[in-house]
Amino acid sequence: MASTSGVLAVVCLAAGLLHLLRLAVLRRDVVGEVSYTAMGLGMAAMFSPLGDPVPTAVWPAVFVLAAAWFAVRLLRGNGAGGEAAHHVVGSAAMLFMLLAGTSERALPGHPAHGAAADGAVAGAVGLVSATAMLFAGYFAWHALRWADRCRTTCPQAHPAVSVQDGRDGPNAAVALWGRALSVCGPQTAAVSHVVLAVAMTAMLLRML
Repeated sequence: MASTSGVLAVVCLAAGLLHLLRLAVLRRDVVGEVSYTAMGLGMAAMFSPLGDPVPTAVWPAVFVLAAAWFAVRLLRGNGAGGEAAHHVVGSAAMLFMLLAGTSERALPGHPAHGAAADGAVAGAVGLVSATAMLFAGYFAWHALRWADRCRTTCPQAHPAVSVQDGRDGPNAAVALWGRALSVCGPQTAAVSHVVLAVAMTAMLLRML
């Protein structure tokens, strides 16, 4: 389990740093890239077997601000094709995992006596599991959606594009793949979306 968590921590860290690099290079959709960076780094901290080096209060503050920002954009009709709604759900899921993890760590030291207390704990556990299942279902769907988008926008699916720069044959394919898989390319963003969604799904399923 520790080795799996370590691998997922490294993968999420890489995704977060990728979006930070995209932010520095592209210099557009600043808040969106910052939000993806925070998700990647936040999940890396949660998965890390070494613990979270960031102070406890920082992550909840970051995701509350992100959720509020994108909720306002969504209410104003600036949803950018559903991106704002996804950021709201993503920030809410991160807050849920942070708060549920804090509550879970607090439960063992909390003296619970009587049937009422046991029932309250069981009800809280059931609510956490149901919420985790809903979030996991959403992110599994999001991963599949972006995986399909990555497949349909693959350079091999549009061979005619390879002749635009006057090249042909293997050199054209390599050049096209190089542009698609660059930091600024849509393929890179799609792969990062899939990675973050799969990691989020795995983390949520661990809460069941």
